[in-house]
Amino acid sequence: MAALDYVTGPALEQGHDVALYAPLMFRREARRRGVEFHRAGMDWTCDPAVQQAASEIWKECGNASFNRYIFGRLWPDQAEAKAHDLITAWGQARPDLVIAECSDLGAHLAAKVLQLPVCAADNGLGPVLLDLWDTDIAPALTPLYKQHGQDTPVLPPMLVPVPVPWFYETPPPSARTVRRTVAAFRAALPERLDRSPSLRPLVYVSLGTLTTAMSGLRTVVGSVYREIMAALSSIGCDAIVSAGDLAQDLPSADPRITVVEHVPQPALLRRVDLFVTHAGRASLLDAVQGATPVLGMGVLADQPGNAAAFARRGLGRALDITATRGEIADAITAVLGNSCYAAAMTAANAELSQLPPLDITELRDSV
Repeated sequence: MAALDYVTGPALEQGHDVALYAPLMFRREARRRGVEFHRAGMDWTCDPAVQQAASEIWKECGNASFNRYIFGRLWPDQAEAKAHDLITAWGQARPDLVIAECSDLGAHLAAKVLQLPVCAADNGLGPVLLDLWDTDIAPALTPLYKQHGQDTPVLPPMLVPVPVPWFYETPPPSARTVRRTVAAFRAALPERLDRSPSLRPLVYVSLGTLTTAMSGLRTVVGSVYREIMAALSSIGCDAIVSAGDLAQDLPSADPRITVVEHVPQPALLRRVDLFVTHAGRASLLDAVQGATPVLGMGVLADQPGNAAAFARRGLGRALDITATRGEIADAITAVLGNSCYAAAMTAANAELSQLPPLDITELRDSV
């Protein structure tokens, strides 16, 4: 849900009533942000069979096949249940504006059926969806759209919390760039991690939550964490490794490396010298707002492309997740030893901060 903070935060600050319609797994996150929660759709991504099948496709056929299976097949298949729930709910309590994740295909359809103003909020998957839209997603959605008396599926106008050229070669439909914000509770650093300044550089490592939640990828990701930790031990630096529920399986014999389950990432990234990341969109933008160079090791979905895009912009380096500890150590040392990466991140931070704020009333009146 952090990917939607740039929408929910401004909406609440501007005095609007905000309600999240999502599977039950998001209820806690909605409450942490002061957002009203309504259950809609299913927690199908938590199904062990789905996770195992997706993991096997990724391991055997690569990321392109994984994307086609998940975003071109499974997500369109699940749109019907979400659309049904939302058409029922919004028919009784009609919202003034719908802002749905770009990947929430059921919400797009429900808004269209009820003739509600709707925008798609880019959650980082925008480039993947656009790449698959004409060949996979739109054909898969067309029967469902026809069932509801609608025309050919199209993405709603897109909100993008980042300069469009950073991640898109071709702008998404009716792209509107808006300023990125994060939830307040993610901007405060816990005392246990608020370290005194050290002469050694501080490296933060996180490979995200999606991969560790997929049982079939846990072994792969665990091995990557171990290679990174071995690389860090060979370098004169301190490190914080955030590994979710994999943390218990990653004991560190090096006192300079602290392994934790979770951290308020935006707050920590203002303190560290390098971020070793899976290169999810939200994590990369957290890094930009903290002016912290990155070593991107993309795993799946949009991540490999994101890591490559940031490397091309001089905001860090990119490695394949099969990289050895020696290659990782060399890349970390290279980024830490070259001030041009930090300078490029500072410039990117200034560019990101210049995006216009999101005005919910103006947005509603324009779509």
